[in-house]
Amino acid sequence: MGLFDRFSAEKRKEAAEKEEARRAEEERSSIAERQRKEHEKLSWPVIKPLSPVRVRDESGNEKTPAILKDPISPERKDEIGPMVFDPRINSDSIRFLSIQELIFLLTTMEAFQREAPLQDFEGNRRIVYNEVIGRLRDAKRIHVLLDLTTGYPYLDHGFASVYSEEEYAHAAAGVLAAQYRRVAVQSFGAEGEPPVPGFFEFLYYMGAEHILLDNGYYGVRIDRAQIIAPPNVTGGESLPPLNPPLNFALCEFLSEIRWPVKYEKRDELLQEREARMWGLIRTSHFIVPMQQEGPAELVGDKLKLGKETRLRFPMMTGPDGKTYLPVFTDGPEFSKKFAREGWNGASFEWKDVLSLIRERDGLIVNPLTHKAVLTKERIAQMETAAALQAAMKP
Repeated sequence: MGLFDRFSAEKRKEAAEKEEARRAEEERSSIAERQRKEHEKLSWPVIKPLSPVRVRDESGNEKTPAILKDPISPERKDEIGPMVFDPRINSDSIRFLSIQELIFLLTTMEAFQREAPLQDFEGNRRIVYNEVIGRLRDAKRIHVLLDLTTGYPYLDHGFASVYSEEEYAHAAAGVLAAQYRRVAVQSFGAEGEPPVPGFFEFLYYMGAEHILLDNGYYGVRIDRAQIIAPPNVTGGESLPPLNPPLNFALCEFLSEIRWPVKYEKRDELLQEREARMWGLIRTSHFIVPMQQEGPAELVGDKLKLGKETRLRFPMMTGPDGKTYLPVFTDGPEFSKKFAREGWNGASFEWKDVLSLIRERDGLIVNPLTHKAVLTKERIAQMETAAALQAAMKP
């Protein structure tokens, strides 16, 4: 083939590629325009109240749930919103959007999809969602609502509340405080603050596998495992046992029972959560602070005591002035106090824990956070109920 023929072939190929690109762009524009017309009756989404709970003031008047200020202006929505009509969202086109703008885009996509199907909705949603995940994973600083009744992150229907901006977190805390929730803002990542990855690891120990990012604004639900893998809890540095499901159940029950409001079906909800909590308590292992006086040796994972060896367990005074044995659900909880004060931690099954409170009035589970007081009387009631339930099974 001569030089002229080669040149002509390249020109024809280039022309064909340009024609193909032109047709693809025409098709893309046509689909976008069609989708725009199919959704032209819809307006852009607006933020919803952070919580639907209504409370009454001192005069008995019902207070309207507060709606926070929309962080995205109507003009900016007109710029961002039409992206949902694009049949193929380009990841480069969303790189410079803020987290709130990204979540607004997700919210719009989901709302418009319900009206009429958007082309490649799942693929486009995944592109935007993955960008949000990446932003959260790489965040230098995040802000968390802490539930002061449990010492753990505040749970909203099982989701840990996380915010991308400090002002959003404080505004949300103000709304919840007006509903008599005891919450506070804690930041992670800045100088002198706990690191961001440490917070997501902490959620694992809490048993909170789901996150609600920026609730009260444009919010999105995220699985914790998509941010960071579970910590390595099989090595020698981690102190067994670990009880994420129990920690989560304690948070859900204690947060609700310590919330001083009345609402429909509150008793049923508390009964359900308490039953779940007690079911986990009865099947869990606990760390009990212990000091030994006399010889002992470790045989396998069991501590073999000498004939003259005596064990000593601590005592704590509860809010009622009575004496309780402190027990812990995991190593991180134990390390907050007794591990620093020279106490060893021994793992006990529930039935063995009960044998340690004969001269005490009960237990305090995680005394620095949950502060869950389990009196002898309540323990006896729940043990009797469990025995009756077991006897009724075929």
